[in-house]
Amino acid sequence: MKVLEEGRFRRLGDVEDRQVDVWMIAATHHDLPSMVDAKRFRGDLYFRVSTILLKLPSLRERIEDIPVLAEHFLRRISSELDREIPRLSSAAQSRLARHSWPGNIRELRNVLERAALQSEKGTIEAGDLGFDIDRGEREIGALPSMTLAEAERWLIEKALRDERGKVEPAARRLGISRSSLYQRVQKHRIPLGGSGDHRVPR
Repeated sequence: MKVLEEGRFRRLGDVEDRQVDVWMIAATHHDLPSMVDAKRFRGDLYFRVSTILLKLPSLRERIEDIPVLAEHFLRRISSELDREIPRLSSAAQSRLARHSWPGNIRELRNVLERAALQSEKGTIEAGDLGFDIDRGEREIGALPSMTLAEAERWLIEKALRDERGKVEPAARRLGISRSSLYQRVQKHRIPLGGSGDHRVPR
């Protein structure tokens, strides 16, 4: 508490205080005043961190921000995947706007990560987002329930299987360089030759 009140702290084992000049930003989705009343959050701490309160509406309350956020996330995702930045079709943008976003910003990023992995084109279509896919209709429909790592591994294994274990055409199919594919194969410990288990995890 001393660091918040006086800007001083003492390292474990030290005999002298150290002075710091910092700004503190804290975020929560909980109703802290109610938690203070219920004695589930320290009142003295709340009053020290609540100097300026900013309320950020949930994503479903600011749909107009989705195109800008989507472009930002796609740039970062493409950089991480070493791929060209995909474009969102107008139908995909409309579908994003209709979603209720219970998972807020994190859900938007996850949806775009999976869509970028799933799409083999330069454009993400509404069907690539995974909202309206009937899982019994096609195997790829299980992708939205996977983690990003599971989806990436499955797509690499499928590309290698489809290309009969040939790395170069599999890399072209995935839209990444040969060296990037080798790195991901090593990361996921995928046996080359298309002999891996290509079933979608359930």
